[in-house]
Amino acid sequence: MIEQVMRAGPGRALDVEVDDIAGSLSAAEWEFSAERRQAGAHGFVLASGSGTVRLGGVASAIEGPCVIWLPSGITGGVRLEAGARGVAMTVSDAALGRGVPASSISAPLRQAIDRPLLGMRIESATARAMIRDLEDIRREALEDLPGMREAIMNRLGLVLIAFWRLDSVPIQPQAAPRVLVQNFMQLVELNAREQWRVADYARVMGISSDRLTTAIRRATGQSPLELVHGRLLQDAESLLERSSLQVREVADALGFRDAGYFNRFFSRLKGVPPGRFRQQVRISSMREPDSFAAWP
Repeated sequence: MIEQVMRAGPGRALDVEVDDIAGSLSAAEWEFSAERRQAGAHGFVLASGSGTVRLGGVASAIEGPCVIWLPSGITGGVRLEAGARGVAMTVSDAALGRGVPASSISAPLRQAIDRPLLGMRIESATARAMIRDLEDIRREALEDLPGMREAIMNRLGLVLIAFWRLDSVPIQPQAAPRVLVQNFMQLVELNAREQWRVADYARVMGISSDRLTTAIRRATGQSPLELVHGRLLQDAESLLERSSLQVREVADALGFRDAGYFNRFFSRLKGVPPGRFRQQVRISSMREPDSFAAWP
């Protein structure tokens, strides 16, 4: 029933499987055991509908919108009644290891995904956002573009963080604007080339996109997207000046799926196409004296 959308080569068990739950006319059931051949965690984001989740010999009724998370190595099952809608996924242990971001939240996040969520109720908007992230994982795998594996792992990380927050400690006081700006700029340094959306940065920081935009604009006079684009432009200039990469290779290194789009992006921000920029840099460097000995 699960549609495989990502499968690593032999010896590299890195799997994320995603399947739509699309309002079937009959009930749907999933059975999981602790056997090695079924290793992996199972997650469900239910937008609507009802059913039952079973862990061991205990069954609990569930109703959407909700989240179900069954960690790797447990015995249980999920039954969704006819008409239920949402998304189901299976994640191998190897993929979970890569999907957890290497940061200060790694330890609590790993602890959280080892605990089950048995039909945790969520807001409809939250369910839609999670479903979009899971659909993005499937789309990335189906398109099979350069950087697919990294893009999938980043989106998986966002889903795991969202699950963790449902079962995490009480919400802490909101951070000061200065701290928000610092955190945002650190995330941009790490993820600008992954082509994150502003909503992705806001979600990882635990705030709304509106609050992030307001804080960044007040502190810098620019929008979050302008700062992300500025960072990408700096990297593009550096690669064009100091590397022998072709323009299309620079585009790929910066996370652009299409060299034509990269050309338009660079031209809009810099005023010249990347190829011409590189020519101008080379001509300028040839005119500059290399040492004091070159002085008249």
